Amino acid sequence: MSTEINAPHFGDGIRHLPDRCSPRDLYCRLLDPEENVHYFEPAFQFAGAALESATVPALAAAAPLDYVDSLIQWAADELANPPALEAHSASWPPRIAREFAPVGLADGAWLHGLVRANVVENEVGMAAIKQLMIRFGDPGSGESYAQRYGALLRSLGVPPAGISRWELEDASPCAEISYEHALLGLVLGLFPGSFRSETIGFNLWMAVLGPCPLLARLADELRSQKANLQYLDMYEHEALRDSAIEAAVRLLAEDDGERARMARGFAAAHGSYGMWEEAMLGRNVPMIPREFVLEMIKRKAHFALGHHTRISFGGTRAEDLFRGGETGHAEMLDHLVESGLIYPGSPDDSPFLYHSISFEGPMFDVFTAAEQRELREWVVSLKSEPVARQEKPPVALRGEYGYPQDPKDLQGYAMARFGPLPIQEQLYYGSNADLYPAVRLFARTMLDAFLLKLGAAFKNDPRLAASPPPKWSERAIAELVVERHDKNIRSRPQAPPEKIPTPMNAPKPEQPSIAIAFDGVWLQGFADVHRSDREEYGWLFRIYASEQGDGIMDWNHNRIMRNAVSQAGPEAMLPATDRRLYEFCQVNPMNLMLVAASLNTRHSLPELLGCNLGIEATGVGGGYLDSWRGFVAKTDNHWAALSFRLHNSIDNYVTGHTKWSLSAIQAFMARVQESAPAAVETQWQRIWRVWRLQEILEHGTTDERQALKEALGFDAASLAPIPAALAAINATSEVATA
Repeated sequence: MSTEINAPHFGDGIRHLPDRCSPRDLYCRLLDPEENVHYFEPAFQFAGAALESATVPALAAAAPLDYVDSLIQWAADELANPPALEAHSASWPPRIAREFAPVGLADGAWLHGLVRANVVENEVGMAAIKQLMIRFGDPGSGESYAQRYGALLRSLGVPPAGISRWELEDASPCAEISYEHALLGLVLGLFPGSFRSETIGFNLWMAVLGPCPLLARLADELRSQKANLQYLDMYEHEALRDSAIEAAVRLLAEDDGERARMARGFAAAHGSYGMWEEAMLGRNVPMIPREFVLEMIKRKAHFALGHHTRISFGGTRAEDLFRGGETGHAEMLDHLVESGLIYPGSPDDSPFLYHSISFEGPMFDVFTAAEQRELREWVVSLKSEPVARQEKPPVALRGEYGYPQDPKDLQGYAMARFGPLPIQEQLYYGSNADLYPAVRLFARTMLDAFLLKLGAAFKNDPRLAASPPPKWSERAIAELVVERHDKNIRSRPQAPPEKIPTPMNAPKPEQPSIAIAFDGVWLQGFADVHRSDREEYGWLFRIYASEQGDGIMDWNHNRIMRNAVSQAGPEAMLPATDRRLYEFCQVNPMNLMLVAASLNTRHSLPELLGCNLGIEATGVGGGYLDSWRGFVAKTDNHWAALSFRLHNSIDNYVTGHTKWSLSAIQAFMARVQESAPAAVETQWQRIWRVWRLQEILEHGTTDERQALKEALGFDAASLAPIPAALAAINATSEVATA
């Protein structure tokens, strides 16, 4: 297998915006990839350059496990003798915690790509999803690593969301090099088709040697300042280490030709951390009290103008010193010491502290509590010998930063490129959007058009409008779910298994549905650690991980369903990255809509909530039960029987996927009620209309289904009365046993 990178296609002739990305700009944009597809090209360029420049150790050839161990030992040896910590302000350890926040608040983001539906269905993917499950947490049992890092920041007086908010350059919460350090992991998660092996190597370093040795060295100092250190104290090193090594060894066993690329990802992580630590120990961030106060002046200088017009220091107006940059700020600080407002060594006796910034003074509440502590520490330090700092310059940025694409031009390209294609091709590109990023824009436009038609049908067609949504309440949605379960029970034929007709009355397609490879695909976008603090994301990622087998290949739903239709031909087992799978299987518009929604999770969140609840509530206690028993009684297809039995149990309404889906909706709607109560009914209607679509497909009347077909322009019944993948199992098994 070639070790050349399979580069994404970003479009031909797309215009670019006039300004290059900065590290902070690129980082913040990529936290919301759905709205910033035009930043994908410079993101890929950044990752490619970072990996290319990594210094890979020359290690002896060895068996996969021995080679991985050697790689780990090489990096461990380099970290074994860290530089001694210089004398530093008490504010410096919390500052290091803040500077690491771009990584900590996105802990695990590099794994996002490895668990996407097109690449996860293998043993490497199973090892990746096991690790992401640990880092993501579970709303029923524990918080994510990103949440734990947020708790650390809050305990230090830093709002986590402030790390990625827009700020003036002088008020940036972190140094640019800290955003640069976080970028490689964030970008790798976007391009699994290009950087799969490099991501395995990057993850190996983060799990075994990371996430931040410097922060671990400062733990006692942070603990003495009452910092919340659950992020470090509860880090599951052993489990993450074992899974990361497993993923690396399985990758090399799969294709030893990927060794160099995996090592490059490992070395890039090691090098990026080393550069960041050097910057933290150097001049990129303040370390001693005077530097913290100078940074404070810089942060406030612009807004101090106009408030000090009558004040001069040493014959120079304060206003001019504020405008004087680093030199002027240092001069102001020296004059302040000589002014009588500061008594070196005695903050309580210094008029600047006990009067100027007090309630009686002109600068009350101008300084935060943390800044006041920094001022006091600086005043105390003035009594001692000045701390000598090394004179070396700040560590320079090394990343390659390109120009974002013009979003309007990119949108036009996407529609022209993907719109005319046959549906099989559209689904292939959508399923492999990491290699064709512009398809995300086409998918959103197509999805919005579909939802517009669906909404109009429910509003205007008398066959559908006769059943309007109830007014929102948590009780109302719970009662709808109970009613669905009762319908499932009532729909079952009253006959012994051997007398039941072909399970679920499925059609007889010549080919299986493409859905055999995409169970849960609509949920893949919820593997987003940055949003793991939202309960609905937690529940829906938990369902997605379960659909993938919780990291156990034998439990993987898609693998089970593929095996159930394997008699249709070897093509049924092709990976979702292979075009031939889409040519072999049946593809319908609903398959495409589910993939389109998965590429626009945040944009289509209400619809995904309703769709998922409808799918998870399907068949439980009804068609699933009869199909399972029917396959046991009438065929020898134990894979088909397993699939129906598994769905009948795992989707249960009390503790399973249906319950989790209901909890996700209730959690989301509670957030809407809290933040925008006027939007409650609008958001609920968006959820309800897709739930109602699923209900009609399973239990609707002939007129209702016909109305949907006329409104949508195709027969949506491919999802009825159960998900299409299971219908395909029925049909293929019937053909095989006929």
